[in-house]
Amino acid sequence: MANFKINKGFDIKVLGKPKANIEDYSNQQLFAVYPSEFEGLKPRLKVKAGDSVKRGDVLFENKKNVKMLFRSPCCGTVTAVNLGARRFPVEILIEPEAQEESVAFTAYARDSIGQLSREQVVDHLLNAGLWPLIKQRPFNKIADPEAAPKAVFINAAGSAPFQADFSAVLKGDEEAFQTGINALAKLTEGKVHLCKSAGSDIPDFGNSESHTFSGKHPSGNTSVHINRISPILPQDTVYTIAAQDVILIGKLLNTGELPRTKVVALGGPAVKEEFRKHYRVPVGSSLKPLFEKALEGEEVRVIQGNVLWGDIVKSDTCIRYYGSEFFVLEEDRSRHLMGWTMPGLFQYSSHRVNLSSVIGLAHDWKLGTSLHGSRRAMVVTGWMDKYQPLNIMTDFLVRAALAHDTDEMIQLGILETDPEDFALAAFVDPHKTDVCAIIKRGLEEIEEEGI
Repeated sequence: MANFKINKGFDIKVLGKPKANIEDYSNQQLFAVYPSEFEGLKPRLKVKAGDSVKRGDVLFENKKNVKMLFRSPCCGTVTAVNLGARRFPVEILIEPEAQEESVAFTAYARDSIGQLSREQVVDHLLNAGLWPLIKQRPFNKIADPEAAPKAVFINAAGSAPFQADFSAVLKGDEEAFQTGINALAKLTEGKVHLCKSAGSDIPDFGNSESHTFSGKHPSGNTSVHINRISPILPQDTVYTIAAQDVILIGKLLNTGELPRTKVVALGGPAVKEEFRKHYRVPVGSSLKPLFEKALEGEEVRVIQGNVLWGDIVKSDTCIRYYGSEFFVLEEDRSRHLMGWTMPGLFQYSSHRVNLSSVIGLAHDWKLGTSLHGSRRAMVVTGWMDKYQPLNIMTDFLVRAALAHDTDEMIQLGILETDPEDFALAAFVDPHKTDVCAIIKRGLEEIEEEGI
């Protein structure tokens, strides 16, 4: 076991931390699948509105790889297939039925996974619809089944605000987690690295090498783990996966059925205190009834993710394929006359420019969505690198991305990163630059050029 101390970073003091206890939440009114959340996917629909589906029936497949299937999370009737730009299916809505029928898959005992070949494991996950849980670096896209990764990284060390506590999620599912690790070990000739937070009570597991990470955010980001344990070169490939998704793979292999539930954390300033907790929810189910009771405020923003990184979703959203937390904060449209002249006793900042930062107020803050000013010209200040633990010159990398200079981006180390790694830089940047979007476009350009 290796222990890593991350010295650079910043923890945001935001109100609304969810409790570690898990409450069962069951809503069977509506289910949904969102093909739009799979970046780079070209779906071919296998159902239409009015079709009846079993739990586990194929809803769509990937045109680029017809073996990659995406299946229904429930038994019921497809009520709508909503299309977006260029007739891309953005969501498939399913009304569940009281009596459930499920598609059965081959079940395996935990110790029998070692007898399977890599091809058998890959085909099983592709057919069952769980292969997209595995991502690939560089580019953080759905893993290429034909690639030969030099290692697999399991992230159980989330450090971003209010990420689901894997120590709580794991309890009772240790068997499934070990089965999932055994399956991942078949995908690489290298090691499976289990990355944990220092001080967590997550035990060590067989067929994996454990590492602990301590320090402020982003000590829990996968890019930091890869950088410290086994840095990737441009020709290298590694697989990555969230720890809870390993449990889902293990349950599929152990039971021969698609996993029924996952755990999500609900927190943030706009969530009532009694509802700030973890919930065990049916995969794909609607959260509208929960949000109607849990949220407070006239106008709120629901983020599937955390305060730094995520997607804005509607309050009637359903549980998505990726992600394990929801963060809710109030929309702040207030304007402050000559606010820059005020001492800032009641304003939160990562810089020592407000009185609240100078005197070191330690309480959690009720943050809103206001940027407190418009976007400004980008000037090299070094602020974005102050909290960046990766060996990246962020200011120069952003400029190279804006100039579409792919060669310089690669030389500056963009292939080691993911847009999420720059979320903290965007938060502390006084110019209010959308660094994540710039880096994402840069990575897309490099991938399109085939470098």
